[in-house]
Amino acid sequence: MTRRAAPTVAARNAAIRDRIEALKAEHPFGGYRRVWAYLRFTTGLVVHRNRLLRLMRKHNWLVPANPRLRATRTPTRSKPTPHRPNQWGGIDMTKVWVEPAGWLYLVLVLDGDTKKIVGWQAGTRSTAQDWLHAVEMGLQQQFPDGVKEQGLGLMSDNGCQPTGKTFAQACTTVGITQAFTSYNNPKGNADTERLLRTFKEELVWLREWPSHQHLKHALADWVTHYNAGSHHSALGYKTPSQFEEDYQRSHLTQFVAA
Repeated sequence: MTRRAAPTVAARNAAIRDRIEALKAEHPFGGYRRVWAYLRFTTGLVVHRNRLLRLMRKHNWLVPANPRLRATRTPTRSKPTPHRPNQWGGIDMTKVWVEPAGWLYLVLVLDGDTKKIVGWQAGTRSTAQDWLHAVEMGLQQQFPDGVKEQGLGLMSDNGCQPTGKTFAQACTTVGITQAFTSYNNPKGNADTERLLRTFKEELVWLREWPSHQHLKHALADWVTHYNAGSHHSALGYKTPSQFEEDYQRSHLTQFVAA
């Protein structure tokens, strides 16, 4: 026997349901944790996660688990763990088919500590030089005074671009230490891999793209929104930009006090 909710509870659930429905219409791939974080920290709606989960389950708004997306290989070594911003980054590439223009290749560079997208490159090729353009964007933004002797590491897979001579020499020249995932195992660069999936779920798969230029413009806007508006549980539900700013503010205060 199913208990019927009291009128006041039913009314509150209806208001929450409407907010969830509107959000899911814009972000159909959002799970209940992401929906809860958006409602709580972006709109200010305080609702218990269990209540939200029950409502989403009742209305079939939960995203079904896809076992094909779960990596089953066992890492042969642990991945580097950053303890501050600008210590370890991750870089990876994906491609998007745009009819009738063809493939658009996207390279993203992610800060491993703040989860901030610090660099990206989109074009019709995916060469080592294209990857370096994304790295250069990140360096100019995060290291305006130069990156040498800053202890920056960069994690990637074993593809031909990051393992190539051109890319490796450029990293050595500016003082970046490269690290690579174990063979055929993406978990070593899991944060960047997951970011590429989020990019597709929140942008690419939601509409048709008439040209490469349309998608590139939308990508630039999405990166800005992601950094400023995406709340991460690993960051205490702060956005990447908030987490970075708080770190800088706290360390500036410590420096002044000293």
